[in-house]
Amino acid sequence: EKIGKNGEPKCIDDEIPFEVPKNWEICGLNYVNNIFNGNSINKIEKEQNFMGLSEGYNYIATKDVKFDHCINYNNGVKIPKELHKFKIAKKGSILLCIEGGSAGRKIAITKEDVCFGNKLCCFTSYGIDNKFLYYYLQSPVFKEIFKSKKTGIIGGVGIGKIKKFYTPLPPLEEQKRIVKKIKKFYKVINNLY
Repeated sequence: EKIGKNGEPKCIDDEIPFEVPKNWEICGLNYVNNIFNGNSINKIEKEQNFMGLSEGYNYIATKDVKFDHCINYNNGVKIPKELHKFKIAKKGSILLCIEGGSAGRKIAITKEDVCFGNKLCCFTSYGIDNKFLYYYLQSPVFKEIFKSKKTGIIGGVGIGKIKKFYTPLPPLEEQKRIVKKIKKFYKVINNLY
């Protein structure tokens, strides 16, 4: 349920594209994650202020997140740590491309704190196992939801919409058990899609 405009509970059954076992929950992604996109930098600003620096956070653009779920951290762009206007994806956060041809398809987990572009969405989990969410965001169910919400000429899904997406939420121990099973068969599963 969710609260309607008049303050009354509203049934969301018609908004849920999946069923879950009795001891699982269904919740909005924003209830178990801090979800935000990064900062854009124009080419001139990037070249003049952020290239060739030896210190700072690596700046990750969409092109730096690879289809094999790796991130290229050594692209030559760094953001000085004292520039607080830039958003930071902490180590262990999930970055998902949300705009352009690779929207909903490029995804990775950060191995260090980074600054990142506005076409990437960061998920910092606090009520869900991070790896469970990472695998869910690659599932056919999530991909279908994402695809159905894409808009615009280049195709993308805004942060506001993503925050309203629902996720199945098993008990924490069940999440960990599922993650363990997926890890065991990940390469085989990944090759199927």
